[in-house]
Amino acid sequence: MATYSMQRLDAVLLWLCLQGVAICYYAYVVETNKVKDKEYQPLCDVNEYVSCSKAFMSEYGKGFGLIPKDSPFHLPNSIFGIIYYTLVASLSLFNNYWNTALMLIMSVIWALFSIYLARILYLLQSICLVCISTYILNALIMILSIKKIREINQVSSKKRKTN
Repeated sequence: MATYSMQRLDAVLLWLCLQGVAICYYAYVVETNKVKDKEYQPLCDVNEYVSCSKAFMSEYGKGFGLIPKDSPFHLPNSIFGIIYYTLVASLSLFNNYWNTALMLIMSVIWALFSIYLARILYLLQSICLVCISTYILNALIMILSIKKIREINQVSSKKRKTN
């Protein structure tokens, strides 16, 4: 049975993941509209320095700049984000060690990608509000994943002591 704090962690994780899916969907819409119409001006393009489309349309906007262009996985980063947030949301629904451990591993990897992409933004001399929002979400998901695995370990430890 999940404790109250575990239920709160699950609810916040789910909420963060829903926010992540929404942000990534917006990024996908911006990118596809920009591909179709070069004159398209999304709300996240404030000026030449605060521009999400500058980041999305760069060589790093698909496949993180790491996947070859001829690969079927050379997709917009937003698609990977939608998949990630959906997987984390699904894993957060199960309060067992292995699902939470997988969620933690994924969140650490995604946090490292966030650092990598933040460095790319710096090199592009651009501020992408959409990107930065996902970096914050990723950090929060990683922190909550750590809290959740600690909570699961505490519950398991208490069960072992009572048996």
